[in-house]
Amino acid sequence: MICCRGLGKRYGSRWAVRRVDIELPRGECLLVTGPNGAGKSTLLRLLAGLEAPTEGEVTLSGAVGFTSPDLAVYPNLTAREHLRFAATLRRVEPQESALLQRVGLQEHAENPAGAFSTGMRSRLRLALAIQHQPSVLLLDEPTVSLDDEGREIVRQIIEEQRVRGCIVLATNADKDRQFGDWEVRLGA
Repeated sequence: MICCRGLGKRYGSRWAVRRVDIELPRGECLLVTGPNGAGKSTLLRLLAGLEAPTEGEVTLSGAVGFTSPDLAVYPNLTAREHLRFAATLRRVEPQESALLQRVGLQEHAENPAGAFSTGMRSRLRLALAIQHQPSVLLLDEPTVSLDDEGREIVRQIIEEQRVRGCIVLATNADKDRQFGDWEVRLGA
């Protein structure tokens, strides 16, 4: 479950997000939409605990998985090394072969991420976000730079994760709207 009350984040004198209230039960998918600069990515970073709110509070039950086009990957590490490293940090069993297969990167397991296309890096980030089997999955623009096969993988993963928890995704892509049960529009 995700719950936030009066959530807000200010940068200097500008509010990126202000007075957001969300209650999302397990297994539901919330779509966060709005124009560029409306605060979609900021909201997800607040929910993930990557930024501290200026006001309000967030309550999440269970582990959180997060992915965003802004998340860096280590260019010198291979896809397999990324997953092994993250598994060590999270103290979970490494399942790099299964995860790489799941996101369609099995043939690139030993290639350095610096040689990946933008879409391949997006697939790697998705594998990293689901590796520890989170009960809350936060996806910031999950289909950006993905081809049709990659978008289908995202759709399947969202459905699989719904069974285990809730998903929040921020997007403006019309194709992504199919994933949402509920919609919150920021900056409207």
